[in-house]
Amino acid sequence: MATWRLTIEYDGRAFSGFQTQPNAPTVQSTLEAALSHHFHVERVIVNGSGRTDAGVHALGQVITFRAEEPRDPNKLRMGLNTALPPEISVIDARLVPDRFHARFSALGKTYRYRMLERRDRSPFSHGYALHLKRPMNWGAIEAALPALVGTHDFSTFRGAGCVARSPVRTIDRAEHIDLGGGEHHLVFHGNGFLRYQVRRMVGTLLEIGDGRRPPEALAAALAARDSSKSGRTARPHGLYLVSVDYPPDAALVAGAVPDAPTDDGAEGDDIPGDRSPP
Repeated sequence: MATWRLTIEYDGRAFSGFQTQPNAPTVQSTLEAALSHHFHVERVIVNGSGRTDAGVHALGQVITFRAEEPRDPNKLRMGLNTALPPEISVIDARLVPDRFHARFSALGKTYRYRMLERRDRSPFSHGYALHLKRPMNWGAIEAALPALVGTHDFSTFRGAGCVARSPVRTIDRAEHIDLGGGEHHLVFHGNGFLRYQVRRMVGTLLEIGDGRRPPEALAAALAARDSSKSGRTARPHGLYLVSVDYPPDAALVAGAVPDAPTDDGAEGDDIPGDRSPP
C-alpha cells in the first residue's frame, strides 16, 4: 500500500467547499470519484490539509490518499487531469513516506486575500477578487497589520462553530501588497488558523481602510478576545489557500512528528486541534 501526495488547484466557485457533503458538489467528493475510477476500487479516501469553505480558491491545497496498485506519478497526474472537471487541476503527484499526512504533518500555511479597488467592477475578477468601490487608506491598513504578528489568542477572529481546542495561533507574516492597477493583496502565513480567522481579520482591516476604525483598533480588538469586536467576515471569493508547509521527507522517515496547531479553518477547515491521526 503506497501513500500518495497530490498538490491541487481549484476554483472554489464550483464547489460547496472542500469537505464531502450530501447532495452537493465538493472538492473531496470529486477527487475521490476520480481516484476510485482511476484505481478501479470502490472508494479511495482523501485527506486534505484543511477544509476550505464554499467559494474559497486554492493554488496549493495538498491531499493524501493510499492505494495498492503502483502508478507512475506523471501518468497519475495526467490521468486525473483528464478525468477531473476543469475547475480542479492536479499540479504535482508524488509518493511520500507512510507517516506523511496532509493535515497532521503540516507545519504552516499561506493564505492570500485578493481585492480590486476601482469604481466599476471587472468581469475578469468577478468571483476571484473582492470589489472595493471606494478608495482604501492602505497606509492605515499597513499600520495596523503588525498587531497580528506573533503568538496570540485569536478568539476575536474565531468564527461560530470553531472546534479548535485552543484559540492560540502564531502568525509570522501579515503583509499588504500593491500590485498596481487597483489590485491589492493581504497575505498571511502562520502555523494554523481558526475557522474564518483570515476573513474576519480582513473584514476588520477593511473597516480600518475605509475610516470606520483607527489603525490601533485592530490591536485593541485582538486583545479583547471577544468575537463581537471583530469586523464583518469578508466574502469568500477573495480568499486563496496559496501553499502548505511540511517537514522534509527524511524527517518523516526518521519518525519525527511536527508539533504545531492544525487548522480549524481559515475558511471552514473544521478540524479539531488534535494532532493524532484518526
